[in-house]
Amino acid sequence: MRTTAAGDTPSIAIIGAGPRGTSVLERIAANAAEFLPNRLLDVHVIDPYPPGGGYVWRRRQPALLWSNTRVDECTLFTDHTVDCDGPVVCGPTLAEWATELSRGSLDLPDGYRPRPESLAEAKRAHEGWFGTRPFVGDYLAWVFWRTARNSSPRIHVRTHQARTLDVSDLPGGRQRITLAGGDTLDVDFVLHAQGNFPVRLRGGEELLARKAAAHQLTYVPPASTADISLDPVRPGEPVIVRGLGLAFIDVMILLTEGRGGRFLRNADGELRYEPSGREPLIYAGSRRGVPYRCKFAYPLRRPAAEHPRHFRLAALENRPLDFSTDLWPLIARELSEAGYRELATSHGDRLAMAPDAFLTRLSTVGWNTSEFKELIAHAVPHRGDRIDIEAPDQPLTGRRFPDHAALQRWMTGYLATDLARGRDPRHSAHLAVYHALFSVMNTLWEVVRNGRISPGSGDQDIPAFLSRCRFLSSGPPAPRLEQLLALARCGIVRFLGAHTEISCRGGVFQARSRSVDATVRARALVEARLPRRALSLTTEPLLLRLLERGDIREETRIDPSTGRRQSTGTLDTAGGRPVRADGRPHPARLITDPGDFPRPRANSPFLRQSDAAARMALRSAAESL
Repeated sequence: MRTTAAGDTPSIAIIGAGPRGTSVLERIAANAAEFLPNRLLDVHVIDPYPPGGGYVWRRRQPALLWSNTRVDECTLFTDHTVDCDGPVVCGPTLAEWATELSRGSLDLPDGYRPRPESLAEAKRAHEGWFGTRPFVGDYLAWVFWRTARNSSPRIHVRTHQARTLDVSDLPGGRQRITLAGGDTLDVDFVLHAQGNFPVRLRGGEELLARKAAAHQLTYVPPASTADISLDPVRPGEPVIVRGLGLAFIDVMILLTEGRGGRFLRNADGELRYEPSGREPLIYAGSRRGVPYRCKFAYPLRRPAAEHPRHFRLAALENRPLDFSTDLWPLIARELSEAGYRELATSHGDRLAMAPDAFLTRLSTVGWNTSEFKELIAHAVPHRGDRIDIEAPDQPLTGRRFPDHAALQRWMTGYLATDLARGRDPRHSAHLAVYHALFSVMNTLWEVVRNGRISPGSGDQDIPAFLSRCRFLSSGPPAPRLEQLLALARCGIVRFLGAHTEISCRGGVFQARSRSVDATVRARALVEARLPRRALSLTTEPLLLRLLERGDIREETRIDPSTGRRQSTGTLDTAGGRPVRADGRPHPARLITDPGDFPRPRANSPFLRQSDAAARMALRSAAESL
């Protein structure tokens, strides 16, 4: 066992070297001079996977797995829109990095060399490209090693490719980190940036796993797609896949193209699938029964507004706020106006009045008032151009089909319509709503973070709104939806319907839904979704040790309808610091959220949190001197 101690040099440890850990390191480098002028700093970065990509974005995973965000919408650097206390240090977006890589002009820091596959992909990448996950991992690795080099010699970045087993207190407040293998690190401050943690099966999943073992069935539990094996799923046999989100798209591709099938275009341009003969019959269902709306394959002609017009913190009264009465009208106006402004500026010929006059009138009427409805009915004659913010996000609700064939016909039509919307710039008004969602989410994040929601008012409304946001903004890339449509047309993917329920009876898995009065039976079931994260279910050694010692605890909240305290499943924190079993926040540790991949020019909450975390760590390290 070896102990590394920093002596008189202040030191910080970052546990987790994925996007969050890499972003925090970049923010530490940007802020260090303010808190530690003329001083050296040691930063230890710990992860069993190579730094930059970490676990999720590791460069060794199938290239068939894609990122769900366009390369021009990914960055790990701050810009002028990011409202943070630290200095802005600009850097390339993923798209700009790819351009430099393809041209041979990319600065290559020590410790980093691009994969040949990434160089080849960079030459194919274009605006609207969805990078493979190893490609994104290459970008993240480059950001990490560039930051490590540029911060030297003032900051010495030390990497430890090992699993953390424990973090414990030392006399005087320093922290001792125990790594797998027995080595220890003594530091002044610890930043936890591990991301999502592993959990054990529970409830219905655990029961299905037991029944599958008893009947020699194939059961693939919820997990990251890169970590599962689909080899036991037999060619030509039915497999039930629960979930129609991004994990489903991964599973679909691995079971088809990953088994030797090919996507080809007919003479008329329609995509078709040529099977290899090794594919199973995929029966897919979920709660909604349809995938999320697909990503747009084209950009806006004009840059989206960087800040909300109506849903702004300054526009909210300084009192406890009710989501439905105080926030939703502003949110709905923000989203609908964004869409109609894009319609007027880019497709004015589709309005029944002059675009300028329409926009002037639009700015004077409140959302959903009689004047608003009359204006839209008169000025926007085509229903497909109208922005219905309250349109159902569960389109199969209330629909019943006589058999699965009828459902399949409806689904192929639905997917074709969604694909056209995602590919045809005529529908760019809906793309403007997509962009406005992100600015709305930034403001809502601040409102919730600052505790401005009145108790109980958002318990149902906010989750429902977030679910709607995911439906509108978190769908698959348009090329993936087109592939799903091709697979559905040739019968390899078949749909189960909404509110799919799975059971194991008679020695097989059975699937039913509310959409069709029929049962599908199969000997294989794949859970195409991530597991529900709950701290009480974790199997992660570090978290188990911290729970056992009382260094962390699970957050609880009062249920307003019952008055009872219920667990949320998440780590309890106070100002980002982990709350111990006795209710006291730990002074030398900080918990960061995984967060969504930062978008450029969007005042990203991810980057703001990274900056705040870095400054908190630096302040603590400076106070330890």
